[in-house]
Amino acid sequence: MPRTARIQSSTDYYHIMMRGNNKENIFSSNELKEFLIELLKRQINSRFIEVVAYCVMDNHVHIVARGDINDLTLAIKTINIKYAMRYNKQFHRAGHVFQDRYRSEEIEDEKYLLQVIRYVHNNPVKAGIVKNPGDYLWSSYNEYIGDNKNEIKLINDEQKETILGYFSREIRQFELFHKESDDNEYLEIKEDKEQYRLNHAQQIISEFCKERGITQYKEVIENKIYLEELIRNLLVHSKLSHRQIAELLEVNRNIVHKINLEMKMNEKLK
Repeated sequence: MPRTARIQSSTDYYHIMMRGNNKENIFSSNELKEFLIELLKRQINSRFIEVVAYCVMDNHVHIVARGDINDLTLAIKTINIKYAMRYNKQFHRAGHVFQDRYRSEEIEDEKYLLQVIRYVHNNPVKAGIVKNPGDYLWSSYNEYIGDNKNEIKLINDEQKETILGYFSREIRQFELFHKESDDNEYLEIKEDKEQYRLNHAQQIISEFCKERGITQYKEVIENKIYLEELIRNLLVHSKLSHRQIAELLEVNRNIVHKINLEMKMNEKLK
């Protein structure tokens, strides 16, 4: 099956994600993270591409970049080849280091650009590694707030001014924006996406119980009104399947399916 050609974004901005083959932690050490960032800097210097945000995790990396799609493709391919050569040599191995070709999505408006940047910077927060994005060394967050602990600088002054310009160049506004909740899904790793959805559903349940003064979950199960209301909340606000909701609440799937049908019927009658 032929590969789908990558599409040129109207804004020239892209969100790129690369991950280790077989879920391997190919960026597990500080030395390896530094090497990847150095390779990225070389491509910035030698090609017409700009990096707007990045975050290097242990088994994958997110990059928000601007440039012609052909230049970006060649830059990422070059990085992958050089990194794989170094990695295989260092660990006396052979074969693929990255899983398939890199994943990417076009960024077509300013709102989504800022949301993706926030998502990238908050990767280590969502993973439970740090409490605040500024506590993580291997992302571009601190380049924006002026507290860069990493000696390598990837974000040029023009891009930094452009992004901070959306926040009236107020660093505090930029920081507050990163604290806002965001339930959108971006270039998530499949396993992470499922875990994020479950975490969000658990949060919905916790808030539901807190608002009603419920201290024990069995109070929800034993109260038909509460249970149906909670299921409706999960159907609307979580991205879980009927089966997943049923398993999470430990109820029969038919109950979830029935409530979903009722909701659709009521919507049609409006």
